[in-house]
Amino acid sequence: MKYAIVFACLIVTIVFYIVFGHNGILKNIELVSIRKEYEERNREMDKKIEDMERELELTKKKSEFLENVIRRELGLQKEGEDVFIILDNETKKEDEESKN
Repeated sequence: MKYAIVFACLIVTIVFYIVFGHNGILKNIELVSIRKEYEERNREMDKKIEDMERELELTKKKSEFLENVIRRELGLQKEGEDVFIILDNETKKEDEESKN
């Protein structure tokens, strides 16, 4: 009888450690979700880098594109030209993040 109680306590302790321990199941689930989040952010950053590299190549090759980039970034316009600024959801999010 004593051995059964000791054995049961040992099993309960091991199961508790497997679920709630330092490297337990709950910690593993949390780390998997964090990893997925970082992978998604990494994909977004890779896409952003590709877009910027493409823009850099176009800037090097075409002076018209360079002029458009400068005018867009500085908000300049030519005489008699109307400038319409259309904000998409991504631009709004970036603006909000930069204000915080």
